[in-house]
Amino acid sequence: MADAPLIEVDDLTFRYRRATEPAIHNVSLRIQPGEILLVAGPSGCGKSTLIRAINGLIPHAYSGELEGEVRIEARRTTDLRLREISQVVGTLLQDPAKQIVGSTVEAELAFGPENMGIAPADIRDRIDEVITDTRIAHLAGRETAFLSGGERQLLAMAGALMLRPRCYVVDEPLANLDPATATRLLEQLRSLADDGHAVIIVEHRVEEALALRPDRVLAMDLGRVTYLGPVDGFLQHADPVAVKLPFDVVLARARRNRVVVPRARADRNPGLDGTSIPRLAFEDVHLTLGERQVLRGVDAAFGDRETIAVLGPNGSGKTTLFRAAMHLVSPHGGRVLVDGRDVAGTPIAEVARSIGYVFQSPSQMLFARTVREELLFGPRNLGLSLENPDVLAMEALERTGLDREEGILDRPPLTLSFGQQKRLALAIGLALRPRTLILDEPSAGQDHRTAAAFMSAVGRIPGLESLYFVTHDVDLALTHADRILVLRDGRIVADGPPAAVIEDAERWHACNLERTSLMAANLAWSAPNGRFLDASSLAAAMVAAEHIHGAGEGGSSVER
Repeated sequence: MADAPLIEVDDLTFRYRRATEPAIHNVSLRIQPGEILLVAGPSGCGKSTLIRAINGLIPHAYSGELEGEVRIEARRTTDLRLREISQVVGTLLQDPAKQIVGSTVEAELAFGPENMGIAPADIRDRIDEVITDTRIAHLAGRETAFLSGGERQLLAMAGALMLRPRCYVVDEPLANLDPATATRLLEQLRSLADDGHAVIIVEHRVEEALALRPDRVLAMDLGRVTYLGPVDGFLQHADPVAVKLPFDVVLARARRNRVVVPRARADRNPGLDGTSIPRLAFEDVHLTLGERQVLRGVDAAFGDRETIAVLGPNGSGKTTLFRAAMHLVSPHGGRVLVDGRDVAGTPIAEVARSIGYVFQSPSQMLFARTVREELLFGPRNLGLSLENPDVLAMEALERTGLDREEGILDRPPLTLSFGQQKRLALAIGLALRPRTLILDEPSAGQDHRTAAAFMSAVGRIPGLESLYFVTHDVDLALTHADRILVLRDGRIVADGPPAAVIEDAERWHACNLERTSLMAANLAWSAPNGRFLDASSLAAAMVAAEHIHGAGEGGSSVER
């Protein structure tokens, strides 16, 4: 590594204009060319604020009270224009919907270089090069409005590459990507670092991010640095309940500490008994967006007492499937039924009484001046009884862990972090008190503890009968769903209990899904009821069995 740091952060403290407390306190670090820094911590701990300061959005786009300084190539960001900073620091935002401005893939890729005054012929060469390097040739020529969330994530990363900066700041780059595509993106970031670029990656999916072989990890909590050092030290420092760690690390920690009783999961009743009407049904559904056929003859029935996870590669039709259920897009063939009624002839407001829908991107749901107004807008429009509006609002916030935020009801939603905005979107869905809730990527932007707590809390909500969710988090699906559907190329290729769906390893990998360390440990453990346990519960169960059978601390497998 070169001696001169590329990025210098000195005693940085920042408080947003409408906030009462600083988002980050006294943060200092140095980033060298060729270095990879992994930034981890719970939602709202200040990670995104830190990278906004590094890429110049603070103070140039976000106003507030700034102390300390950030230097890029020895120049203070306060003395540079965003245009100058962007030539050195490329950024991938948490929410790609906020980053993409071009109407087509090629227009989006050309946007940055055009604004830098690069010659058209050179831009064309860069587009060809970046499309090849990022393996997005299948997106060429597409309209960005019809891209999936994961496809937009890949395009936003390609857009950052177009400017050829020296440092890449990527905020939750894996959140919307299927496991195989996430692996390819991490390989690309590793290659950039090997070529001398600096990489700063903020990521909740720590286990996957470790494949980057980061040089150091920066851990944050409550706006302060709690750890800065090598990966091995971080694995000893991190709380496995709060951070998703490799299972062998969780198991080793459980062996050193006291054993806790595994958490029981509240199961729902079977969804279909052969006579009941499905809550949601798809009958030979075909749907086209733009010129691309997204759903191809989908037949599926979702029971009114089920927790169902939908998995599959980016662009396979997962989000479109549920958007069709809410009549946000219309099939050109087949029918979608809610409680036996064709949604094509049912007002969206009536559909919303049965099914609450939470979008993948919270920016698609947030528009009001305060959190209170956001939460009460839907219930008022549906004519729900609001004898005590603040009680209804706080109940919804409590389910998502936002009730602990000071003055939350009066906060402007856009002053919240992305993870907090995501939880607010979930609370908005809960405030409608639907019988069924559809969640698109519920764990995106959420730390491990928050995502697990919310999924567990949903199962205990009075009146909520069923939960359907789209996710790329395989472990979340296996540990919380009664049933898993896998889509590929707009068709359902697998449907059944988790243990049955993962039996076909070839099909699993063909759908860009990978075997995680927790998945492998659960398969080796083979719980009597066939349920997959979360990492902490499985580790506790294994350690308890070791004590019973006198295995002590030898080996990670247990005879039972």
